[in-house]
Amino acid sequence: MKKILKPVILTSVLMAALIGGAVFFMSGRGSVSSELADRIRNDQSDQADGNVFRYDLNMSAVELKNSGPDKNILNFDTDHVYSVANSNQARERLDRLIKRLNTTFENPVIAADPFGTMPGSVYFYFTTSYQGMVRYTVTVEDNEAPDFVRYIANGKEGNVTDVHEFCVTGLVPGQTNYILLEMLDSKGNTRETTAFKYDVPKTEMPLKLSYEKGRSEELCEGGLFALFPQGDPNIYLYDNSGMLRRTIRTEGGHGSRLYQYGDSLIYQIGEAKVARVSGLGRVTGVGEVKGYGPIRDFSYDGYDNIYALVTKKGRDYLVSVSLKDNKTRQVYAFPKGIRAESVTSAEGGRLYASAVSPAGLVRLDALTGARTEVSLILGDKKAWKKTPLKKKVKQDDTVAQWDLKGVKLNLDVSGSDGNKDYINTYLYDKKKGTGLKFVVVAKEKKAEIIHQYPVGEKGSCLFDSYGNHYIMGNCGTGIFSEYDEMGKVTREFTYGKPLDGMTKLSLYGINYYSGE
Repeated sequence: MKKILKPVILTSVLMAALIGGAVFFMSGRGSVSSELADRIRNDQSDQADGNVFRYDLNMSAVELKNSGPDKNILNFDTDHVYSVANSNQARERLDRLIKRLNTTFENPVIAADPFGTMPGSVYFYFTTSYQGMVRYTVTVEDNEAPDFVRYIANGKEGNVTDVHEFCVTGLVPGQTNYILLEMLDSKGNTRETTAFKYDVPKTEMPLKLSYEKGRSEELCEGGLFALFPQGDPNIYLYDNSGMLRRTIRTEGGHGSRLYQYGDSLIYQIGEAKVARVSGLGRVTGVGEVKGYGPIRDFSYDGYDNIYALVTKKGRDYLVSVSLKDNKTRQVYAFPKGIRAESVTSAEGGRLYASAVSPAGLVRLDALTGARTEVSLILGDKKAWKKTPLKKKVKQDDTVAQWDLKGVKLNLDVSGSDGNKDYINTYLYDKKKGTGLKFVVVAKEKKAEIIHQYPVGEKGSCLFDSYGNHYIMGNCGTGIFSEYDEMGKVTREFTYGKPLDGMTKLSLYGINYYSGE
């Protein structure tokens, strides 16, 4: 898959979308000095070789033990974790302990994955007599495993506080991990340090993906690649060095979507269930689509509702399920004979669906209203002539030539405003595989291509923008790459087995601080 893409730049409107995208990904409150921000960005880039492991750490680090007379880490029930009630009980147990103890940097509350959704993670809680931020480094003896450095996002002005609660992730399965905690002041100076060591169980997933550097002179954008392996129910996050850094546990199925909204992640946990989970791993909402069968694709509105594309008795429906009361509501019934393929995220009460029979882009409005309306269809008017929606179709020769079978639409929420919606996808245009970014202009009722990256990849492929870069993956081969704006590869990674999906997330504002 490692090819130099040939970008076709058709309009400068992309710049506004990319700038907005950077703001979206780098969420946080307050900022630090430009010097510290640069250091944070470099530390969290996951593209530096080597590690800081020292053999004396084995003697000086406090060993975290889950059992035995020297047990010093709390264990929690890992059954039925995707229950808001059970998550609330775990939270109450932590709060009772925190209230009873006088926690400090030297004597924190420590628990092993208290909410059960992030195996291998370690929870910490403590207070300090001064305002500061936490930086942690995960290091192992294996020189082939680079360090994992992260700054904790605490949501306070300048990212400094005297109350510190977070989960350490990035631990390497099957190895003894050394967790180096540092307390920093607002200027990034280290005030206190401590170290722990923790053995993490093995996993069947590869610990490190092979990668090749591309021709781009740019580094990868900071963040983690999320992989959805076929035949494995869990979601796995890898860093820019190819190291496995987190496992997201599900009940039995992961779908192919993982959304990052505010301080939460939203993803499938079963064929018809979706959960909203905090940065600590706490389950804050669960919704199950009932009466329609498996979820074929889904999106989230940023508040309380999941919008799922489902099929019942050969007919496609868009339904919503509330993460608060778990009620399923029919939002729209596609007329018989119209086959929907995927949906974008729901923004401002609207979303787009890709249709393959007949082919076209369908915009649905008033999702939360009494009656959802099809406001626009772009495609070939002749193909839609015999359908009940023929009056909604606007001839669009650009869309008419697209093969929308198997595509996944990704709405770029940073640039969309209701009149102009920016969408990313991978599709086949004249039998050539192309990563495509386009804008739908509602008032003018047309689609305009902004960037297209023809690479000729066949099979099930994905394409999306990420910060100032683009992510493209071939799900059939398990090979994915990050490209710069000029279409040059920064790094190409090989998982080597089929995937149901993949994406990249920053986790800024959820777990990590961006410095912005």
